[in-house]
Formats: sequence, structure tokens, C-alpha cells
Amino acid sequence: MYVDDLKNDFYGFLAGKRIFLMVHYDIDSICCCKILQSLLRHNHILYSLAVVRGIEDFKASFQENCEDVKYFILINCGGTIDIVEALEPEEDIIFFVLDSHRPIDLCNIYSNEQVRLLSSPEEDAGVPSFDDIFREDSDNEDDEVGDSTSEVGSDDESEGRAAKRRRLNEEEIDKRREKRLWEENRSKLLFEYAQFTYYAKASAILMFELAWSLNKDDKEMLWLAIIALTEQMLLGKLEDSKYNIEIGSLQSHATRLHNRSNDSEVKTSLKITFEKDLRLVLHKHWCVESSLKFSMFTSCRLKLWTLKGDRKLHQLLADMGLPLAQSKQKFTSMDLQLRQEFHSSLEKLSEKYDLEDIVYPTFILRYGFTNNYSASDVVYMMLALLETAPKSKSPEECFHTALEFLPKPKKEMAEAGIGRAKTLFKVMFKTVQGALEMKQISSAGPFLYYIIQEGFLDWYMFSNLHVLSLLAQFLLTAYVSISRNRKATQLPLIVSAPRNLENGTCIILGIPPLCENSPKNFFGKAFEKAAEMLRCKTSCDFFDTSFFELPVRDRVRFLDALTAILT
Repeated sequence: MYVDDLKNDFYGFLAGKRIFLMVHYDIDSICCCKILQSLLRHNHILYSLAVVRGIEDFKASFQENCEDVKYFILINCGGTIDIVEALEPEEDIIFFVLDSHRPIDLCNIYSNEQVRLLSSPEEDAGVPSFDDIFREDSDNEDDEVGDSTSEVGSDDESEGRAAKRRRLNEEEIDKRREKRLWEENRSKLLFEYAQFTYYAKASAILMFELAWSLNKDDKEMLWLAIIALTEQMLLGKLEDSKYNIEIGSLQSHATRLHNRSNDSEVKTSLKITFEKDLRLVLHKHWCVESSLKFSMFTSCRLKLWTLKGDRKLHQLLADMGLPLAQSKQKFTSMDLQLRQEFHSSLEKLSEKYDLEDIVYPTFILRYGFTNNYSASDVVYMMLALLETAPKSKSPEECFHTALEFLPKPKKEMAEAGIGRAKTLFKVMFKTVQGALEMKQISSAGPFLYYIIQEGFLDWYMFSNLHVLSLLAQFLLTAYVSISRNRKATQLPLIVSAPRNLENGTCIILGIPPLCENSPKNFFGKAFEKAAEMLRCKTSCDFFDTSFFELPVRDRVRFLDALTAILT
């Protein structure tokens, strides 16, 4: 069931109760958790926290804590599965679910009190009505009534009984026909509702709006909401039109909070400004040449993995009046005039070099005298802290490091995040370059696919979901930019990477074609169907069903089955 009044039926309801937070392993969840923690402290609400990476973690965390806690808050986890069926909780346990994954499971939507959804349904969600999906079957009762009626009476009334039996049989046939039609319609509605995997509004934004309604919001909470929105944009989780709508809404909040605050102490004050920034990776914390080369946008537009593209990059720097020696220095070490003119110079040359969309609206965080971070910088740093950590560091340690990183990045942690993010984008660029030069991106007919082999250098980076998602976007955009196939923009891409070498499993991700403006993903259902056809041992332990895990030995057969399904 949906909760309409979050202020009273969620926040007010939890006052004085002990609760358990189950938080998914992603940036939006961390931002949402950070805002919620602040709200809980305001109301002196006791809570415990567990990190959830998949459905098995979800079940294990519940089983460990269900005897001590009766109120669970699920952040970006649980919404897409039938919670009551998966966890089998006692009747007095209540789940509050704030999940941006879609589609929400219908059993959760129509749950009576036990599962309470904190988000509202989207206008285009197409949620089927209750009567079209759930129905009490009364055929058995009718059969019993028919049998008992046919046994009543004497031999003299045999003709009457026969007529009545015929009439009852006709009614039974009509009911069976009606039931069959209802089941066919139900299957159709369920398929239409669940055929695509996609994302709704970031959970951190919804939590910030709750804080606003409670008059407990501040600039730090706003910055967390901005980070969550930026993560969705950078990872291709939402359309550009929705991003622009949300960024406009957050801009009005930034203006309101700026007017409300008193920034008298410069060292401790936090300033959030709405600006237009460049689609470049960490360009203010890197040298200009490297940022241009390793950013997906400029790399694919200029084809920088080729010698011709490399010459084009140097020509661009020359047209900007930026000496090569300066472009190889860290941005903050460049001449002041060159730093000030860099943004406008690149924007002026954007049409000449096919970089028209290089500018986009975002926010910049400033605090103290030297700390200056764009929202995209922080997302890349957090992504590196979460998914490129040494193997000796557990996911829980990485999660708490990222949680501590926000909202004001500490200098030591920021430098570590920047260093890891630079390494990540260099590795991704070299992977894309190698895949294109060796022609390793293959066509299976209805889709493209690329396989990262077990012996590949730095393969462990790509066993993480969000890094693999970034690589898939980079690979597909780069492939389309050089392909002579006119239908290349209409082909989706499947990327596979090793997941667990000991168990011999790999992870598979499918992303939609570039021609589709919508990030809605149809691979979830296709993966399920292919696994059913093969009857191989698979694992869909992910809340986003566009990811799938299966044994490496079955991968070729799995791709063949997908080809048969999608052809």
C-alpha cells in the first residue's frame, strides 16, 4: 500500500520505536540514508543499519534481526520482489519501502498494511487494478453444490435431474471460460507491467522533500539530493528531460536555502551554486589533456583512441590557445587567465568539433577557501571509493567510507577518491580502445556483445555493477561512433565480465540501444526466458534485473538462447 502522508504515517509513526535500516549498495541509497539518519536523530529515534548488495543479503539481514525489531525501512531494496513471500515475516512486522527500482511488485502495492510504500506511483507506471490480478476461485464450491443437487430426488424425477445437471454443466462451462479469459488478460497485464526495468525519482530527493515538509532541511541535505540526481544522470538511469525538471526544482530549493542562511563564517559555510559545467571527468582536479582524452563524451565524439583523433585533440587545444605544456599540468596549476577562459573557449569551439552538448546544468559545492567540487566530481569519487577499493577491503568498509565522505568531502578521502577515479577511467578507456582495435565487439544479429575474459588485466573492477554499467555505455557509444552499419544505433549491447573465479561465474549486463531516449531496459525478462530455456543454474541476486549471473561454461549457450528469443 502507498503511504500518502509521510509526515504523520511514516515519520510521526516511528517516533519512540526502534527501527532497522536496510540500505542498498549504491550512491543514491547512501545519500538517502544520510538524510534519513539526520531526521531520525532530530526525533531521537534509535536505529540499526545493514548494507544490502543483493536479495540473499536482504534475506540474511532480515533473519538476523527480525526477532529484535518490528519496523524495517528498506532503501532502494525490496520493492521489486514480493517481500512477504520472500521473507515470511510475522504479522506484526511492518516494512517501509523507499525504492527507486521499477517496476514495484504488485503484491507490495496491494499489501494490506504490512508493506508500506513511501514513493507515489508514476503517471505512466500502468499499475493494473486489484480485480484484474487477484481473484478468489469459487469453482470448487460450485462443483460441490452441483454434485449435492444431482444426488437429491427420487427415480421419478430423473428427467428433471438430468435437465438441471445439464443447466449446471452449462453454467460451469461458462465459468471456466470466464476464468480462462480472466487468466489470459491477467498474464497480458502482468507482462505489460513488468516487461521493462527502469528507475523512478531518486530516493534521496524524496527524503529531502520529506525533510523540507518537516522544516528540517538544510544545505547539506540539498547537496545529498543533488548527488543522487547526478548519479542517476551519469549512469543513464533517467531521461534528460526528467533530469532538467528535477534540477530546476532543486535550483529553487538552493535559492531558498541560500536566502535563509547566514554565511558569516567563511571557513565553515557551505555554498551551493547552480552553474553550467562541462561533460568532462574531474577536469578541475586533473590535467586538461587527460580529462579530454578519458571522458566518454569527448573521447567518442573525437575518436581519441585513434591517431587521427589524437591529432584532432591537439588541434582543439591549439585552437583554444592552450599550450601543450599547460594542458599537461594539473588544472589548478595552469595560468589564471587560461583557467578562467577554458570553459568559454571550449564552448565556442564545440560546434566545429562536434561537441555541441558538452555543456549541461549542474551544481557546484564550495566551502572554506579552497574546496570546490562539482556534483559529477563527487559522484565519480564515491563510485571509485565504493567499487575500485582493494580486495582486502570489505563492501561494508567501503560503504561506511562513502557514508563518511558526505556531505563535505574530507581532503584526504577526496584525494584518494580522485586518484582511484583517474585510474578507473584510464582502464575503461584502454578497455574500449582494445575492444575496438581487436574488433572484440561482436554482433549476434539482434544485439551486440562484448566479453571480458578471466585473464583480463583489472577485470575485478568490472565485476562491480556500476563500473560495468559505465563501461557498457562507453563501449556502445564508441562502437556506434565508428560503425558503418546504419542499424548500429538500433542495437542493444550485452557485456559480460568475470564475477567469481572460484565459483566459475560471470555477470551479464544488457543496455538499450542509443536510438532510444528512454533508459527502460527489456533485458530482465529476456534473461529470465533464456535461463528457463536452458535450464542452467543461474542467479538473479540483483534488484536491477538487467544484471544476471550464470556459470561461465553456460555463457555461449545463454547468448544463443537470447539470440533466438530476440530475433
